[in-house]
Amino acid sequence: MARPRPTSPRCPRCNAPFTLVAEQVLYTCHYCNATIDTRGEQAPRPLYQAPSTGSPAKGPLILGFGLAVMLLGVMAAFLAAGPSSEPTAAPPPRTEPFASPPAARGAPPAAPKPKFAWDMDNAPTVADVNGDGTDDIIGTIRRGASYDRYSTAAFDGKTLEPLWEVPIEGAAPTDLASRERYIRQGSRLVRRESMAVSLMELQTGKVVGRVALSDKPDKLCIPQGDTSAVWVSVMDQQNILLDTATATARPASQTPPNCQRPERTRYDCSPAIHRKTHLPCSRALKAPSIPGFRGEYIYAAHGLEVVLGARNPGTRVPMAAVFEKGAKEPLWHGAIADMDTEQVFETTPDALDISEDAVFVAYRLTAGGMHLVRRDARTGAVAWDVPIPRSKDGSLVTSLRKHGDRLYVPHWMWLDVFDAKTGNVIGTIGTW
Repeated sequence: MARPRPTSPRCPRCNAPFTLVAEQVLYTCHYCNATIDTRGEQAPRPLYQAPSTGSPAKGPLILGFGLAVMLLGVMAAFLAAGPSSEPTAAPPPRTEPFASPPAARGAPPAAPKPKFAWDMDNAPTVADVNGDGTDDIIGTIRRGASYDRYSTAAFDGKTLEPLWEVPIEGAAPTDLASRERYIRQGSRLVRRESMAVSLMELQTGKVVGRVALSDKPDKLCIPQGDTSAVWVSVMDQQNILLDTATATARPASQTPPNCQRPERTRYDCSPAIHRKTHLPCSRALKAPSIPGFRGEYIYAAHGLEVVLGARNPGTRVPMAAVFEKGAKEPLWHGAIADMDTEQVFETTPDALDISEDAVFVAYRLTAGGMHLVRRDARTGAVAWDVPIPRSKDGSLVTSLRKHGDRLYVPHWMWLDVFDAKTGNVIGTIGTW
C-alpha cells in the first residue's frame, strides 16, 4: 500500500492553509499575520490523506477499510476546500505566544539599589581606604523610610561605589560646634558618637574599641608629632587621650598646644557660622575700609584673609575682598558671581574654602538653586562658575571642603564631588 501524503496544515486563527518547510518551526500566516509555532502543544499538524485501495475482492476487512477511507476522503476534501460564499464555522481566534529561544531572552532587570542620604551635618573625611593610591571618602549616611538610621560608610574615590558600611549604635549623633565627625590616625579611624567615641579599622570599618564619655564629644585632634594618640575634647571639659594602637583611654589634664583654640573675643563669628567652616573665622569689624563694600566675615588660610560681604551703599550684591595677612590694601575686591548681579540673591555667602591659589565660594540665585565659583586668590580672575546639581531641592550648601584636586560639597541629601581645576561634577554620593 502506498504511503499517505501530507496536505497543507491550517492557521489556528483563520484556518487558512500554509506550506511546511523542512527544519522551519516558526511561520507567519499570509492572511491574518498570526505567528504560528509548530512546536507548541496546540501547534497545527499536517493532515494525511489515505491512498486509493486495490480490488474490492479482498474480503470484508478490505471492504471495511475502504468505507473508512471513503469517509476520511470526504472529510479531507471538506477541510481542503477553500473559502466559499457560504459562512463556515471557523475555530475561535487565538493568539499563540511567541516562544523565544533561551539565548535571545534578556537578563532579568537588576534590583533597585537601596536609597540612602548623605548626612549634610558632617564634612567628609578623605583617606586612601583600599590602598589603590586614590583618596576615598568616609562620612555618615542615613537610611530607612524616615532616613533616621545612621551609619558610617566609606566610598571608593574612583567609582564612588560603597566600600564598607557600619551602623552607628544608640541615639542619633548630634554636633554642637563642628562638622568634623571622624579623624584618621594611622590605620585606625576615630568616630564621634552621641556620648562616646569609637575606634574603627580604616580598611574594613570594623569597630575595635569604644569609650563612653561623660558628655558629648566636641573636637578631635592629633597631638603634634604623635603617631597613635587622638585627643578628644568633651563638652564638660572631661577630656581624654585615646591610644588607637591599644584601644585604651586616659584622662587628659592638658590640651596639646596644636589642639588649643584661640580665646573667644567679641570679634569671633557666631557658633552657627563656625559650624559651616573649618577655617578660622571672625567678624569683619576691623577689616580695612573699601569704598562701596562692607565686609561681614573674615576667613584666614595660607597667609591670606578673605573678607565676604556685600556692596554698600546700594543693592546688597555679594562681594569679596582678599588681603595678604596684615595688609591694608586688598589684592583684589569685587562681585563674587561671574554673571549678571540681578540673578544673584542678595545675601552674604557663608560657604567657602581657600587653597594656596584659589578661593571657592557657593552663592545663591534669585531663581533658586546655587552656583559654585572659583576665583584666583591673588588676582580674582574667574576660572569657572558652575551650577550645583539639585540645589533647588532641599536645604542650602552647608560647607565646602577642598582636598587634593577635588572639592566636596554637601547639601541636603547629597555630597557632590567636583573637579577643583575644571568645575566638572565627578559624581554624587546619596540618593533620593
